[in-house]
Amino acid sequence: MKQKHESILRELTGLPTAAGCEQQVSRWIEQWTAERPTVQLRRDRYGNLMLSRRDPKRGRPIILEAHMDHPAFVVQSARGQTVQAEFRGGVRDPYFRATAVRLHPAHGTERIGRITSFRPRTPKRRFQEVTATFDAPVDAAPGDVMTWDLPPPTVKKGHLHAPACDDLAAVAAALAAFDTVNRKRLKSRPDLRVLLTRAEEVGFIGAMGACRAGFIPKSARIIALENSKSFPESPIGGGPIVRVGDRSTIFHHRLTYAIDRIAEGIARRDKSFRWQRKLMPGGVCEAGAFHELGYTATCLCLPLGNYHNMNETTGAIEPEYISLDDYHGLIRLLSTVTVQLDDPNRVPALRNRLDKLFEQRSDILESGGRAQTRARYRTRLNASST
Repeated sequence: MKQKHESILRELTGLPTAAGCEQQVSRWIEQWTAERPTVQLRRDRYGNLMLSRRDPKRGRPIILEAHMDHPAFVVQSARGQTVQAEFRGGVRDPYFRATAVRLHPAHGTERIGRITSFRPRTPKRRFQEVTATFDAPVDAAPGDVMTWDLPPPTVKKGHLHAPACDDLAAVAAALAAFDTVNRKRLKSRPDLRVLLTRAEEVGFIGAMGACRAGFIPKSARIIALENSKSFPESPIGGGPIVRVGDRSTIFHHRLTYAIDRIAEGIARRDKSFRWQRKLMPGGVCEAGAFHELGYTATCLCLPLGNYHNMNETTGAIEPEYISLDDYHGLIRLLSTVTVQLDDPNRVPALRNRLDKLFEQRSDILESGGRAQTRARYRTRLNASST
């Protein structure tokens, strides 16, 4: 099964994609769904995708959510050997200087070129813009995707190095967990769904569209999946991260707490299972948007190297990378969470735990109170006798 999950990971993280131009990823998902007769695929008016079983179960849905885009260029115009494109995503200006790019035309041959002109964002220019020059005339049209020129996904020493881990590794983990749970023989099957959104890299536009379109049931529990910049306190290889919040907000505390308890349970039963619980304040993610819009939402993430392809040591554009152990750990955690989340024996409510603690130990307050009363009485008695 691990080999199959890694195959999904390698295929997805090598696909060219950009905010608003996620067609290749969408087509891959459509093909994946077509191979599974028990799974249905729906699309909202904004192009977000929702996967679910054809025999839906009652109860509060559990939605595994990830976004299909990655920071990349979108062609605005092309003429001869030059392409004008805008960059949709968060990459700092110095990384654009004379950097190699790869054009992925919808109709035509892939070409490798180089950035020959760069224009930064301004109050009137919402995205960074570039001119790229190629060695031969290109077959490009507005809306085509252009990426950094990076090698295809490869595995080295237990790490996947790929053009677009963020967030296609999370898409792969969501699909793998969804498939794993659907193949299990369960007495009580959860209403598990996968939501794949568009245009996250330019401000959660797809996620907000899904909310406005009523695509997400208000009763749903949303587990957003991300690839988040690794820090020394959140190392790659330390396991998947239960993300408490981000740079802008804290996520739904009860859902986060429930996932935390399930992760602890896995770790108690299997000492090899590693996981982390972190704030991850390096950026913001869709869980915050869902939470702000009134949904029960939290986040799990993979610690990521070369965030948005930026190697901060060399100053060069390079593949992103994640740990395969972290990836498989995330699939295991998601598969377990979806089955155990509504089991009160596995995940006792925090309020119930607090009430039980009070019932078991409130006598300490009573005995302490009596002891203090007796001590004050003795103090007054001694004072009056003197």
